[in-house]
Amino acid sequence: MNPLLHTSKLGKTFGGLKAVQSIDLSVASNQILSIIGPNGAGKTTLFNCLSGIYKPDDGDVFFEGINITGLKPYQICHLGIARTFQNIRLFPGLSALDNVMIGQFHRRRLHPLAMLFRSENYCNEEAVGYEAALELLDFVGLADVVHTGARNLAYGLQRRLEIARALATSPRVLLLDEPAAGMNPSEAEHMVDLIQRLRGRGLAIILIEHHMKVVMQISDHIMVLDHGETIATGTPEEVRNDPKVIAAYLGKES
Repeated sequence: MNPLLHTSKLGKTFGGLKAVQSIDLSVASNQILSIIGPNGAGKTTLFNCLSGIYKPDDGDVFFEGINITGLKPYQICHLGIARTFQNIRLFPGLSALDNVMIGQFHRRRLHPLAMLFRSENYCNEEAVGYEAALELLDFVGLADVVHTGARNLAYGLQRRLEIARALATSPRVLLLDEPAAGMNPSEAEHMVDLIQRLRGRGLAIILIEHHMKVVMQISDHIMVLDHGETIATGTPEEVRNDPKVIAAYLGKES
């Protein structure tokens, strides 16, 4: 299966510190690649390079065979790569529905004056976007809180809302940065179910997660980083039994 997103020898340096170096990864549609490693291993830096927040110093990022290295975040989003963040970044004063509808704006083609004067085309597009946002909120399990302010949602629901907003950009690749962080076992199980249903929609998913039960349960492949380098790749079972991984991250409880 051809990869939808892949990197070649990707590297990022801050001063003299190599945050990530020589990273080769690939993920195809309907696949989940999990990236694990200790704090400071370079996982979020890697996501920032993939999503355009950081410009890599070395190597390349390819999406559908096209080199997208150095593109701006909005350009990468427009191509079909969306992400969530370790620290939730919602608009707290807006409703769940409005947060999701904001995710649709970059695909709109109407002139700003059409929005200002609420032209017929604008109203038609707004109605379509409204229904699409409701469908996404239902998909992530937020149908009962569509008009609730984001700041008033429980933590686990805010995580789902951020995913719904990312889905509103119509991505083909979804980067999830610790989606199950801080969740109790029940909430984590709901997140596992959601991520598996996302894969069922044909998405390629790259996941950063410290919740090892979640990682082992849903991943097709796992990449392990330590000090910015890849120390292991493989299936969950292969990674679970890799001595280098046990020493660097999983510990005796693996």
